[in-house]
Formats: sequence, structure tokens, C-alpha cells
Amino acid sequence: MKTIQDVLKEKGYSRYRLSKESGVPWATLSDICSGKTSMEKCNAGTISKLAKVLDMPMEEVILLKAEPEFTNGIPQEKNYLETDLPPSIQKAIDDFIKGEEENVLHLDCLWGELYGAINASQWDNSITLEQADYLRKKYLFGEEEERDD
Repeated sequence: MKTIQDVLKEKGYSRYRLSKESGVPWATLSDICSGKTSMEKCNAGTISKLAKVLDMPMEEVILLKAEPEFTNGIPQEKNYLETDLPPSIQKAIDDFIKGEEENVLHLDCLWGELYGAINASQWDNSITLEQADYLRKKYLFGEEEERDD
């Protein structure tokens, strides 16, 4: 099922741009995108304005769902935890990913380098505990929880 966020990405629109070009008030569009207001509850004028700018039939616009960006005030997308990483971690991540892609024999060494870079950066407060846990889970432990053995 397509979300309003999917359509905005496909069309290269921000919420602000969609609001300005469609004439739909920012507050209304914000409520639609957050899921506070469903498309089914919008009036025909709002749907028509959005459909025109998005170049979609009104029937398709009505079926768009919202993808909540926040749960209890916390962003669902965690990619913000990978911004502005220390160079040592970024290099270790890049090396590890390349090693996985190339199926190198020393992948365990690259894994250890990444683990060490994450830990060292956490200990010297270059990254937060939340970032460290996120990076370990994403790159090293997958969906399993990290264990202290």
C-alpha cells in the first residue's frame, strides 16, 4: 500500500512545496502526513488540489495512507543515528560493507575493527550510547540482541 510519503519521494516534493503549490494549508497537510487526519476524511476540494499537483487521479489520492514518522515522540527512521560519525567508524563501516560484498576471507577482522571503532567512540563520547547500540545492531549483530558473555 502506497503512503503519502512514498508519493512525495517519487515526485521529489517536500510537504512545504506540496502545500504551497496545491494551496492546501500546511496544518492540514501536516495532519494528513502524520496520520492524524485520514484522506477519507478530507473534503473533495483538498483531495482535488492534491491530486492535481501530484498528477494522480483523486481515487488514488484517497487511498494513500500516512506512514507515522514518530512513535511516542521518537522517529521511526533511525538513519539520523548514522550522520556525522567519527571518521574511524565511517571507515570501518565502509571497509566492512566492502568486505561483505567481496566475500573476503578476513571479514572477521573487519568485524572486529568495526566493533572496536564503535566501542572506542562510545567510550570517548564521540557517539552516544544510542548510536553505538544502533550501529552494533545494524552492522554486527543483525536482529539479535547484543549479549554480554
